[in-house]
Amino acid sequence: MFAYYYPINLHYTDMAFGSIYANWLNLIHSEYQLPWDKAFRKLGLGTPGDHHIHHKLFKYNFGHLFMWWDQLFGTYKSILDYPAVFSDSV
Repeated sequence: MFAYYYPINLHYTDMAFGSIYANWLNLIHSEYQLPWDKAFRKLGLGTPGDHHIHHKLFKYNFGHLFMWWDQLFGTYKSILDYPAVFSDSV
């Protein structure tokens, strides 16, 4: 009965969001700096470098998509503070 009232265009929105988010999760595990990382970091979006800090220092950078929460609660550590733990080259 729920499917009867669920608009068909919302299914496409769910699929688009799911595809974008799945690709985002793959990219943050890439272990490389990507060309758009500086712009994303300024917007408060998570980057592979931010996520790498999370894997190296388990008590920081919990946000996978938005780093605003980490900045708000004081758990954000910038990759610029830890340059030796992350590769610059692709």
